[in-house]
Amino acid sequence: MNTAGQIKVLTLAGQIILENGGETYRAEDTIFRMAKTMGLQEPDAFGVPSGLFISFTDSLGERRTSVCRVHGHDTDLSRVDAVNQLSRQLSAGLLTEDELLLRLTELAKPVRHSRWHAPLTAALTALGFALMFEGSIWEMLISALCAALTQMIPWIWAWEHDNMVKLVLGSAISTLLPMLFHHLTGLGLVDAMVAGALMPLVPGLSMTNAVLDVVRGDMVSGTAHGSRALLTAALVAGGALIGAAVFGWIGGML
Repeated sequence: MNTAGQIKVLTLAGQIILENGGETYRAEDTIFRMAKTMGLQEPDAFGVPSGLFISFTDSLGERRTSVCRVHGHDTDLSRVDAVNQLSRQLSAGLLTEDELLLRLTELAKPVRHSRWHAPLTAALTALGFALMFEGSIWEMLISALCAALTQMIPWIWAWEHDNMVKLVLGSAISTLLPMLFHHLTGLGLVDAMVAGALMPLVPGLSMTNAVLDVVRGDMVSGTAHGSRALLTAALVAGGALIGAAVFGWIGGML
């Protein structure tokens, strides 16, 4: 494989990890190990949530550098694990460099899930959290319904920053509906219903990555992940306050 292909392999590996919820140090370590296995000299990798910088010395003794912009962030740890598995297979000699490039190219392609994939996943997650908070069948059902409705907001709200809208409106709905349900029927524990519905919106992975990056000395990545987690938490809390305020207004009318 030529130098351009080697750069492509390293860039794809790091990009897939960073865009799917992997830690910064994991992306850097994977790139370093792949470069060593491919026989590249003096490999270096520096990753931040929005970019990736790779450099190495090729077989001709020339220093090569690549800069990659990382777009978007999702949570798909199966892809992160797949890249790690490919790295191990390359080190064990089970994959050639050309085969690795093909596998990474396929792995980087966007996956088209069913339209109902996100609502159903969120509903199951909320249902489990409601059960963990000692909720009954009513808490579980209402939490699952609110979480599913939150994931449906982008279907009807076409806006460039729909994630912010989803967080605010979703947390407002997840607070308002349980309170209205309890007010009208007297059933269910409001705290368990609201907590279960809001848990799928909590930025747990971003906060975990922020702590891990700071502990390892990656202050830029840690600060970026931490800021993102705090902003997300603030939007969720703000939406919950809006939902409670709207319930107070509706409750006064009722």
